[in-house]
Amino acid sequence: MTATEIPDGATQRKARLLEMLTFINTHEPRGARLTEIQAHMVATFGLKFKTTSEMLRELSLAGIVKVDGAGYWHLTEKQRLAMETLKKQEQKEKLLFPLLKRIESIEDQKKREKARKLLDRLLKLLPEE
Repeated sequence: MTATEIPDGATQRKARLLEMLTFINTHEPRGARLTEIQAHMVATFGLKFKTTSEMLRELSLAGIVKVDGAGYWHLTEKQRLAMETLKKQEQKEKLLFPLLKRIESIEDQKKREKARKLLDRLLKLLPEE
């Protein structure tokens, strides 16, 4: 999506859900209270408290978040692991982006294809960590 494109509703919703999960994750191991989550979402996206509560309830029904006996929201173990994987992937992409940009700027198509293949081979040889 370019800077001039307007995101559709699903894209906005996904961004809001990911932001909410990231916020909860940053408050682990204690967790985050409902009012903390609501305050963050109103400050970040202008969402009403009711909207945030409804989104949180959906995430809970989907098994992505859970609330403890003291009223603190936490990511489920499965979701916490997924967030860690996503974070690692983002870090990897951040490191690779400048290299990919340089490869894509190669004007000669044959050389560009060769560089892409070399990068693919390199990524297969390197360990995930």
